[in-house]
Amino acid sequence: MKIGWQKGVVIATKQSRIALDPVGSRGVRRNTPIFVTHAHADHTYGLRTNAKKYATAETIRIYEKLNQEHLRNAVLMHMNKPVSVGNIQVTPVNAGHMLGSAQFLVETPEKTILYTGDINCVDTLTTKAAQTTECDELIMEATYGDPFYIFPSRHSIYARIVDWATAQAKNGKSLTFRVYAAGKAQEIIRLFNTYTTLPIVANPSISRVNQAHAAFGMKLNYVDISDRESDTIDRIHVLVTTIRDESTPCDNSVRAIATGWALKMRSRNPPSFPLSSHADFKQLANYVRATKAKRIYLYTGYVDIFGEYLQKRLGIKAKPLPALVQTELEEF
Repeated sequence: MKIGWQKGVVIATKQSRIALDPVGSRGVRRNTPIFVTHAHADHTYGLRTNAKKYATAETIRIYEKLNQEHLRNAVLMHMNKPVSVGNIQVTPVNAGHMLGSAQFLVETPEKTILYTGDINCVDTLTTKAAQTTECDELIMEATYGDPFYIFPSRHSIYARIVDWATAQAKNGKSLTFRVYAAGKAQEIIRLFNTYTTLPIVANPSISRVNQAHAAFGMKLNYVDISDRESDTIDRIHVLVTTIRDESTPCDNSVRAIATGWALKMRSRNPPSFPLSSHADFKQLANYVRATKAKRIYLYTGYVDIFGEYLQKRLGIKAKPLPALVQTELEEF
């Protein structure tokens, strides 16, 4: 069988072939089933194709809300419920990255492979920690696979954000948090809903993702910025908007960002908080141990650094996910 990268992760046996989180058309044939882990834009190319695609109901709903379109030829998956593609069985398990995010446990006649996609290994206000599953081989991200990236506890980060925000509000300032529209935005909104009484204003694209969360039982309290009947925008409030939105909605607004990369940001203007939806270095290492995988394929982020750590410190075979050329797959 073949495992590797061809504009996405490809797993192929003599009888069957699947593509996981493709980012381009090269690895996707018309009859290749596509599996998508979550609704962030860098993982959803496959949902835009005409191919048969598999994803959780939450992922599909968030994608549809963000892009304001209805997906066709999509198959809804349910956590821990397998689907079969020829002689390959694929089971989604919780990835903890955002609502509906999944890892894929791929069972073939030869071996069991676990593909993580993006994972987060601690509980948050909106997600449960990634599920660990034993496997023969592991294909995993290494976004923060450098020992430098050890995040403070989630609750201490929450406390820092709330303390800073309430101090600014007491000084008559409104707040603008620039975050990803899906996942981080909802966590920030729920944080302020839970620990403060500050009113929340949301960018329209974030509001649409909030609606998707509400459909799965996670109701958030906020006002859409386009709601002209609300007076919230005229009072001290928290605006949750997208990374690309550079606008300042009111004269008394101060900006902040929330990202794991904040650990390396030298400037503290605007204030940045190391709130990440990815696993840090320790979490990744502990996750590898829990899977008991005999071989690790790494992609994205600190592949070389994390791979060397796994081999020298843990004695586990680890290497970058190999590139596949078309001729390698034509025989399958």
